[in-house]
Parts: sequence; structure tokens; C-alpha cells
Amino acid sequence: MENTATPSVSPSSAGIRYGLIFGVISIIVDFVLKATGLSFKFSVTLSASLIIWVVGIIVAHRYFKAHNGGFMSYGQGIIIAVIMGSIGGLMTGVFNYVYVNFIDPNYAEAMRADMEAWLIKMNVPEEQMDKSLADITPEKIGSPTSIGSAILFGAFVSLLTGLIISAITKRKQPEFE
Repeated sequence: MENTATPSVSPSSAGIRYGLIFGVISIIVDFVLKATGLSFKFSVTLSASLIIWVVGIIVAHRYFKAHNGGFMSYGQGIIIAVIMGSIGGLMTGVFNYVYVNFIDPNYAEAMRADMEAWLIKMNVPEEQMDKSLADITPEKIGSPTSIGSAILFGAFVSLLTGLIISAITKRKQPEFE
């Protein structure tokens, strides 16, 4: 009798695979947003990032289930999401580091000017404005530690998103089969 079972895929391999794929997609979208000046619009950047990662997690879950008999536990779904987020965070963190330090060294100053204009428009007091703008410097935005922050942020946001998506996409294998 021939074995026609689909080979099993581990949650970590699915997370790595789709972390790389959606990391590249995130970098492309991030570059377009930066090049067009839309990266200063928080709602556009947040919406684009969230849509990319929600779709990415769903696609990764579908891939995992397709290679594991249609089943995925809640925990496996979360593992896939966190690994994806960590890898995506690493990739976008490195991209942002390179972008801020080598491609557009004036990016931090442009970001600071845009934030300052927005704070003035919102009638934020001078003292509070200074506190808000203190972290928007080329040294902080373009530092190597920003890569670590991006990894942690990617993992955390993917954990939160994965908690919700995994609850919807999970499919437990019957115990007595």
C-alpha cells in the first residue's frame, strides 16, 4: 500500500517561511510609504502594517493546516504568529536602520518636523511637545537598538493578533480517530 499522507510541517517552519515572505512584503510597503511621505501618517502606516500581518497569519495558518491534515491547535497558531512577527520585526528593523542611516539620513528630521507640526495643530503645550519630540532624533531612530525594539514589537503585536486569529482558524484533531 502506498503512503499518500501529506508530510507534516512544524509551526516553526511555517512561521519562518511566512515571516520571510511577509517580511519582504512589509519592507516593500514600508519603502513605498517612506518614498511617498505617507509613513508620517500614523493611520495609514498602522492600517497597512496590520492588514499585511493579519493576512500573513491567516495564510500561514492555512498553509500549516493544509500540510497537517487540516488541523492546527490554538497553541500552534500562536507559535506561528509569534515566529512570523519576530522574523518580520527583524527584517523591517534592519530595513529601517539601513533606510535611516544610509538611504535617507534626513528622515528623522523630516519625521520630527512633521510630528512638531501635528502637535502644534493639536494645540499641545510647549512642555509636553518637547517631551514628545525628545525621542525623535537620528541617534535614537537610527540606532542598532531600534532593530531589537522592532523584533520585540513585531513579536508582541503578532502575539496579540495571533491570539485572536488562532482562536478563529484553529481546528483540533479529534481525540479518537
